Amino acid sequence: MKPIIICTFYRTAHDSQGTQIEELDLSLSKLGNKINTHNVIITGDFNLPNINWENHHVTANSGYSTVAANKLLSLVEEHGLIQHVNEPTRKQGNANNILDLVFTNRPGLIKKLNVVDGIADHNTIIIDVNISPKRKHRPKRNNFIRNKADHLNIQKSLDDFTHEYFSLNQNMTVNDKWNLVSKKSSTL
Repeated sequence: MKPIIICTFYRTAHDSQGTQIEELDLSLSKLGNKINTHNVIITGDFNLPNINWENHHVTANSGYSTVAANKLLSLVEEHGLIQHVNEPTRKQGNANNILDLVFTNRPGLIKKLNVVDGIADHNTIIIDVNISPKRKHRPKRNNFIRNKADHLNIQKSLDDFTHEYFSLNQNMTVNDKWNLVSKKSSTL
């Protein structure tokens, strides 16, 4: 399984020159080859309703930055990203806008995507990701069965060791004492 990198992004609506998109591009560039060898998911509020995601075309809506929108489309193309949201994430009056986006670097990475009513002025995007965790196999451990233990012999060994331990030179270092206890406990 490939490692996963998850990024979140927020572009303020007043970033008309696309400076924040440039910062995102710089961050993605710092990933280097990881963008090809890892699963990458980028989510966030991009505040660019003037992008038609079906044909990757910027419309000239008044009040929205075509500069920032074109920079985002260039970033998507440069890094080989796929945008998955195709229904409005913010409804205001008659306007239904796709502002909140989900990008991946692999087409099959998103198994399922739902846009549901949110608790604020934006809807919530819920995604199911098509990856499974890598499970580590636990090393086999010894299971000791208490009722089969030789309790009398263990008690005698501990009593003998207690006398031995306290009769030793008290100038031993803590590490020497620990090693002595550790060695004895492994022989019980």
